[in-house]
Amino acid sequence: MRRLAARLCWGRNPLRRREDRLEGWLNAVLLLAFLLIGSTLAAHLSRSTYREQTRVVAWERQHRFEVWAMLLETPTPAAKARWKAPDGTPRVGRVIADPATSVAGTWVTVWVDENGAPASPPLRRSPVTSAAGVAIAAIILVAVGILLVWLPCRLLLNRFRLRAWQAEWLRVGPRWSRYR
Repeated sequence: MRRLAARLCWGRNPLRRREDRLEGWLNAVLLLAFLLIGSTLAAHLSRSTYREQTRVVAWERQHRFEVWAMLLETPTPAAKARWKAPDGTPRVGRVIADPATSVAGTWVTVWVDENGAPASPPLRRSPVTSAAGVAIAAIILVAVGILLVWLPCRLLLNRFRLRAWQAEWLRVGPRWSRYR
């Protein structure tokens, strides 16, 4: 804890200057802001992302169906095929199949919508993974934002320190050096 306090400029060093105390307060305020804003923003964004992704997955489960289709011709890469829609009616249309492994008469799986028309397969997504990624991105963005506040403040405090050291050296230096 002492090392952390010293790193945050909160130690009991009698040589601390006003700029060092200001830097300590700046570090404490920015650390607290990071903890509060980062955790709140990450929790809110991850919760909303999880809900949205769960809603999308549920929609895809209700509106996308995997069915077996028999190819009526050799695919190049699309081929004419026959399948049954989710309601049981027979359908004929063009589907995409792998030309290297499929020939006429081969059964392939295709994705269809609730009307039986060919559709794109649902994306493989995990709501938990998406929510975690958004939370991590939010925390990183908050950290970058706080860093963009901290760096100029630190540079300004260093400039004040150097000016104070220079003024003190101009006052004390002639007593120590041979150049008077």
